Amino acid sequence: MNVDQHLKVAQWHMEQARLHATTEHACGCPVNAEYQKIIDEVESGAKIEEELSCSTPS
Repeated sequence: MNVDQHLKVAQWHMEQARLHATTEHACGCPVNAEYQKIIDEVESGAKIEEELSCSTPS
């Protein structure tokens, strides 16, 4: 993905999180291994490093 595509995906995720925080929406999204890795990295407070290749299986 290019930068613009990454930003669009991030925007979609941010809007989903905002909607899930309201009383009208309930989140049933499972946490997959890749998302758990990201959550753990963010929660650890570690500096987020740039990935130079895609780590998501296709």
